[in-house]
Amino acid sequence: MEVRIESVVNVWDDQIPMLLISLVNTAVFARNGSEFKTAIRQLSENTDLDKFFAYGYGRNHFWLKQRLVSDTSKHMENRLLIVEF
Repeated sequence: MEVRIESVVNVWDDQIPMLLISLVNTAVFARNGSEFKTAIRQLSENTDLDKFFAYGYGRNHFWLKQRLVSDTSKHMENRLLIVEF
């Protein structure tokens, strides 16, 4: 897994840094894309990941964008990070 941070992290809430660190650690320790997807699903169920971040998958990657604090149905234009498997 390769993790690439592509833009600035906006710390609008104290949970954001820890969520981001948890996500990066998940990517680093996952052995393959399937294991990573399972871990992200668990992270989503057990934390406020979906409250602060929008994310999705491509064929061989995972992307993450930060949600806007003013309207959580919208997100920042640029990706925050990408994980390639």
